[in-house]
Amino acid sequence: MPSVQLLHPVPHLVLALLVTPLAAQTTVTVPCAADNTLYESPTGALSNGAGPSIFAGTNATTPPMARRALVRFDVAASVPAGATILSASLSVNVVQTTAFPPIPVAVHRVLQSWGEGTSVSTLGQGGQGAPATTNDATWLHRFWPSTLWTAAGGDFAPAPSFTIVTPAFGTGTSPISPGTVTDVQFWLNNPAQNFGWLLKTDELLASTARRMDSRENSVGTPPSLSVTYVVPGQLATWGTGCPVGAGTFGFSYVGSPVGGTTIQLVNTNAPPLTVGAVFFSLQLDPIGLPLLPGCTIYLPLTGLITGPIFVTDGAGNGSAPFGVPFGFPGFIVVAQSLALAPSPLGFLLSNAAVADLL
Repeated sequence: MPSVQLLHPVPHLVLALLVTPLAAQTTVTVPCAADNTLYESPTGALSNGAGPSIFAGTNATTPPMARRALVRFDVAASVPAGATILSASLSVNVVQTTAFPPIPVAVHRVLQSWGEGTSVSTLGQGGQGAPATTNDATWLHRFWPSTLWTAAGGDFAPAPSFTIVTPAFGTGTSPISPGTVTDVQFWLNNPAQNFGWLLKTDELLASTARRMDSRENSVGTPPSLSVTYVVPGQLATWGTGCPVGAGTFGFSYVGSPVGGTTIQLVNTNAPPLTVGAVFFSLQLDPIGLPLLPGCTIYLPLTGLITGPIFVTDGAGNGSAPFGVPFGFPGFIVVAQSLALAPSPLGFLLSNAAVADLL
């Protein structure tokens, strides 16, 4: 793993020239490739494959009948093979509901393929469904009229990958979540098993359904997936360092992350005239653990590797060399600096830096 080398402080002028990394993470918006609604029905004859809306929640009947939205995104068409997903978030646009408090919608990974037909529901602004057409997904069918789900209501992972708190009107976006990253990375690595997500509420109460724009809605805002990733040879920064003076404690890799080379670990606006150390991990915690207000650790708390020591000058700048190890192409190395400082913790943390090794 990373070799530990002694610090050689870099003069301020040279440090200023090194601050900007050679490359940065990439963020793309992946359009919705397919969507539909499963309308709870004993016959499995309802769908809305080409309609302008999708639905999640329950209607007002007694007992309430569920609606579950299906969405799928072609991740492999928008993200290069071999990339490492750093974060991902799903956005949906709510256009109508009778339940005005925010409602959590659980998002589950679907386990089998499903289809869109030509059905368009107009009754109840789409909430009642339309007669299913060939290849529509329904409550009973993956592809109407003859290919069934294993379980009525869809085949999906029992535990949700994440939850979106949806407003009564407007856009709901999922928070940064390890579950989202895991699903999107799995779909990138295994595109043939990308069956998308199913969106559902707890379905215990009546009249909770959210009507959301579908991908066929030409004047609306269809579901979208924002994905941030790095590719081999790419450097990135993540999160925000602890407050220091009028700014924040900054940290970045500078160089080319090729095995056998040396890159610089550059600290800027750190606590001045102090010492610190860089810590490494092969994992990024995209959410992070707040240690103080505005001061977050983005590395897992186990399996950390201690790296070089550095010393900061009067402006809070300091760097150290890092020998990039051989034999780890495709691995990410995440690092974060800790500098001693007068704070409740006795130290302050930088943002994280990510290198995808070549």
